[in-house]
Amino acid sequence: MNEKVKTDYRVKYEQLLAEFSALEANEQRQQDLLRSLLNRVLFAVDKAYPELATTCQSLRDVMRKTGDAPLPIAVLQPGIEQLGEAIRRIEASSLAPDRAELNEQTQAAEKADVRDFLPLLLERVAFTEAMEARRAKLLEVLQNPRDLTLNSVLIDRAASLINDMRRALEQEKIELTEFLQQLTDALSEIDQSTLMNLGDVQTQRESQQALNTAVTAQVADIDRTVADATDLDELKRVVRERISRISEHIHSFRQAEDQRLNTVELENQAMRDRIARLEVSRSHLQEQLVASTQKMLRDTLTGLPNRLAFDERVTLEVARMRRENGALCLAIWDIDHFKKVNDTFGHQAGDKALHVVGKTLNKLIRDVDMVARYGGEEFVMILPRANLQQAFVVLERIRETLANTAFRFKDQPLKITLSCGVAEFSANETHEAVLARADEALYLAKANGRNRTEMAH
Repeated sequence: MNEKVKTDYRVKYEQLLAEFSALEANEQRQQDLLRSLLNRVLFAVDKAYPELATTCQSLRDVMRKTGDAPLPIAVLQPGIEQLGEAIRRIEASSLAPDRAELNEQTQAAEKADVRDFLPLLLERVAFTEAMEARRAKLLEVLQNPRDLTLNSVLIDRAASLINDMRRALEQEKIELTEFLQQLTDALSEIDQSTLMNLGDVQTQRESQQALNTAVTAQVADIDRTVADATDLDELKRVVRERISRISEHIHSFRQAEDQRLNTVELENQAMRDRIARLEVSRSHLQEQLVASTQKMLRDTLTGLPNRLAFDERVTLEVARMRRENGALCLAIWDIDHFKKVNDTFGHQAGDKALHVVGKTLNKLIRDVDMVARYGGEEFVMILPRANLQQAFVVLERIRETLANTAFRFKDQPLKITLSCGVAEFSANETHEAVLARADEALYLAKANGRNRTEMAH
């Protein structure tokens, strides 16, 4: 096995280890989202059903004890099922006449709370293509004001969907782990083969040395015989005998060498076949990982980068800004009166509006900029190498273009405007802090009449 092949596979091995680490980081983000979902659900249950506070607290205790470790789903599942069953009993009893009036406002508030935060959560979780249909169907139910599905059922469906997503990531992780183990074994075989080849080289040297010693000894005998010979016939006989022995030594050496070379070639061919199979597996797995990563970083509705992609990109841009001592701005966009669009034209129109707005924003940004869907009707934008005033000019141009664009839905005119808040990084400021200031500027734009851009100071 030559050094180039060994080096290539060690490089690929290190690349796969890096991809494995990225997969683990992605799994941690999914864990964080699941933890956030459970906390929000427990908060909603506490608010709507004070009598279930003890059950909620026991679930929180289990979550707290895990620390940063993955949530123990098997341990939490019985408590979650018990909580869901308790909610179903309470909701069923609330239909009785003596409690209907008392619980009407509580149920409405709790229903609104669940149906408000679950869509936001589901939009922020990156689902695989296989699970996207389930997510879209659940969102459709959540956004239907006429739907009568119990909140406990909706929560169960959302939790089940995220759990299935987590299990899919776990399976992906297992497959990658198995392949890495195969690759590790192959590298061990290559190392072993290298040691064997070194042993073969040593054996060959010893065989050659033995042949040289034997030939030298026979030649020396011939020299002595010639020097001491008195009979020509006897001399010829001895020389022929010595030459015959030399030929036998050479023949034995060649046979042993041929056998050794045949064995080495068989071992090398077996290793080449193994490496070829590993290469096919590696290519297939790498394609799956690339496709999976791309899906994880894309918002399925708009096709734009999602919040995870934004977090990755903004980290790179902040590092670049500090390295170059340059400028960097973050902006938040929000579609004006988006709820009115949904209520007037339906959620299909709302989804269409999000898709068109996202596509338009992506067309209007500079080459160095990035726009991502942040959740709901909000979009975030990264503007590298632009100070606050420069970013304001870019954003105003985009806002005016959108405001003057004629949108239509099913041949009906649809007026869409956006409000925007923008903030510039200051020394040692985190991107979360800059986003918070941009968000304050966005609220100011809303308060000042919408369809405008405000700068954070």
